[in-house]
Amino acid sequence: MDNGERKLSSLFDGRTILNIPDYQRSYSWGILQLSDFLEDLQNQKLGRSFFFGTVLFQEKGIEENYEVIDIVDGQQRLTTVIIFMASLIEKLTELCTNENEKEELQLLRETYVQHRKRYKLQMQSEDNDFFHSYILENKSGKDYSRTPAQTRLNYAKEYFKSWVSNFSKQELEEIKKKVDENLRVLVYSVKDTSEATLIFETTNDRGKRLTDLEKIKSFVMYKSYIASENPPEELLSKIRNRFSEIYREYERLSDDISEDSILQYHFICSEEWVGKEYQRNVQAVKKHINKMLQDKKDAHVLEYIDKYTRELKETFSTVEVLLKSKTRAVRDIFLLNRIGNFWPLLIKTYKLDNSKEKDQFTLIAELLEKYSFRVYAINQSRGNTGQSKLYKLAQDFDGDFEALSNELISLILEYSNDRSFRSNLDRANIYNKIGKKDLGYFFWKYENYLRSSFQPKAPPMSEEEISEDSFTFKMSIEHIASQNPKKPVVNDPKILPTIDQDFEDEYLHNLGNLTIDPFSANASKGNKNFSDKNDGYFVKAPFKTQNELETFLDQNKWTSKSITNRKQKLIEFAAQEWSC
Repeated sequence: MDNGERKLSSLFDGRTILNIPDYQRSYSWGILQLSDFLEDLQNQKLGRSFFFGTVLFQEKGIEENYEVIDIVDGQQRLTTVIIFMASLIEKLTELCTNENEKEELQLLRETYVQHRKRYKLQMQSEDNDFFHSYILENKSGKDYSRTPAQTRLNYAKEYFKSWVSNFSKQELEEIKKKVDENLRVLVYSVKDTSEATLIFETTNDRGKRLTDLEKIKSFVMYKSYIASENPPEELLSKIRNRFSEIYREYERLSDDISEDSILQYHFICSEEWVGKEYQRNVQAVKKHINKMLQDKKDAHVLEYIDKYTRELKETFSTVEVLLKSKTRAVRDIFLLNRIGNFWPLLIKTYKLDNSKEKDQFTLIAELLEKYSFRVYAINQSRGNTGQSKLYKLAQDFDGDFEALSNELISLILEYSNDRSFRSNLDRANIYNKIGKKDLGYFFWKYENYLRSSFQPKAPPMSEEEISEDSFTFKMSIEHIASQNPKKPVVNDPKILPTIDQDFEDEYLHNLGNLTIDPFSANASKGNKNFSDKNDGYFVKAPFKTQNELETFLDQNKWTSKSITNRKQKLIEFAAQEWSC
């Protein structure tokens, strides 16, 4: 394929098949990019050329009489154009009554969409069939998308179908001409990976177009080329394959964590750094490699890049494993929702625990859960408290789990010693001091302690029950004696005290006067572990936390003494559950 500035339509002429290699990112355009594309297209004047960016191709040879070309850069734009043209051609075909016009549209479809039995664009392997079967055909793929990329592809198709339906046939003909005749691109077409790597790095690692992960990929491939006497095809192949796995794994993570965060956590775990150099981890890696090149240590550069990309792939795999982990301590850390400071240690300790059941890793995760609950939830420390120390522990960790455990215990006690932990739980106004989700987490733990320790024993309350956000099943923190009860916990209001100013100041928002309760009565109907009859002094809910309330009555009354006694039991439970 010839280099230089060309009409976009010329890329699709003849027997050319464009292929997106597996090492490239899956389709990622959303509403912002799609709307920008349409706005630019609509605002351009008919007959006036406009630039659609640079594309980089690598020629792969002949396959079944078609010339196959890998898209090294530009796959998002070219995929979008093909989806748009498929939608536009489909709509124009509906509006046409003239057979000659329909034949012309069929020829246009053969150019952009499908030539005989071959589609003009091949996606990455896991998305290719979906793209051909649903996106390029008149079928809805909404119910059949299995990856985030497929969901985005289907959204783009539906978005374009809706957009073209707003225009007349004449207006759509003009839009077709803008794409087919006026869109222009700058083409770089090369024959080998090394040359593609060189061009990609020197033309694309600029501005904000690339994520940090894409920047580091292009940089290490480029520097592999620079550091090698001969084209480093074997190493470049390794890097491509590793990033292919990274992108596929990240697709499965969806929006749980950003790829650039994982890149930073990997740097914290694996690289030498000082101060807060990890905040600019891409620049730090580039600086390190460039320094080795300046010192004529080309062999070290190649060894470093090989090791860096291999371990980066392992980190992405580890993150996926941890996000899907059923280990209770890991799930608890996610529930507490303050995981950013802990990711590097979780990644590093998981990698270095060679035991079959990952028992040593689990002990570290349990300590991090205690750190999260004691320091952040109950002590209400700032979100970055201890962050630099935790990151340094991750950097320095070499497999000595006992030493790391001791360091973490010391750190927990530094920010939340046993006395302050108890004192914070003993606060009269804890309801207004501690986040409701943190209080919900506390009572969830207490509920499961009761279920496992006292007859009749029952299955634990699930993570889903405490984390559910829908009104029908959402849990809330309720007052037992309340000023404005939304859904009373108490069945017999005569047992409640008068809420005067002293009671309000000392007992109303006290830990002993709080309990977990469903927002909606529907939340309790699916749980048949306990009686749900309304008898006695309290509403019998499917929670032992509420069913034990009668044991704290003071002469058949819910008094300040009841609240104090229950608070002390709850604090003792917490002291045992989160002990160091």
